[in-house]
Amino acid sequence: MVSVNFRQAVVTDQLSITDLHVRVSREAYAGLLPQDYLANVMPGEKAKLWQRRLTPSIDPERLVITLAEVHSGLAGFACFALDEETDFGTYLHNLYVDRSFQGKRLGPRLLIESISRFSEERWAEPVHLLTIRENYTARGFYDRLNGHIVEQKQNVMSRYPDVAFVRYQWPSARAMASNASSLGIRLGEEDGR
Repeated sequence: MVSVNFRQAVVTDQLSITDLHVRVSREAYAGLLPQDYLANVMPGEKAKLWQRRLTPSIDPERLVITLAEVHSGLAGFACFALDEETDFGTYLHNLYVDRSFQGKRLGPRLLIESISRFSEERWAEPVHLLTIRENYTARGFYDRLNGHIVEQKQNVMSRYPDVAFVRYQWPSARAMASNASSLGIRLGEEDGR
């Protein structure tokens, strides 16, 4: 198995996170979001997002951003926004893994590493996320993590009101981490690792 270093993001990670976010989004959302948005609008949006999140420093009361590095390159990241959409619990805003590392237990490991950084009180709170309804690859992963669909939404992206989203929720961060741990073991057995 490839050696992975997990660490918290710092300000100087802005460009590598933005690059991975844009690259994986273009692959994952091809055919689901307009090509013009993916090619011309999204890169600027993501650059502003990560500049806002990482400058001047990361507030651990607002964000838990965990990176997975392989050979000093970014292989994936997870970002939990602790103060957004709190009616549903802690918000997993981003989970992105480079295509070359997908299917190698990196997603579950990123979730576990991120949740391990939560305060003890937050371990008992629900966790939720939004994903595009037709993003069946992501939805298959969240289904295997035993997430439950609790809501369907439209108009999340004001420019593209016809794009439908589903919200997944877990009863607690502890439950999500436990499910991720079990999924990682099962995937490892399937991969022969």
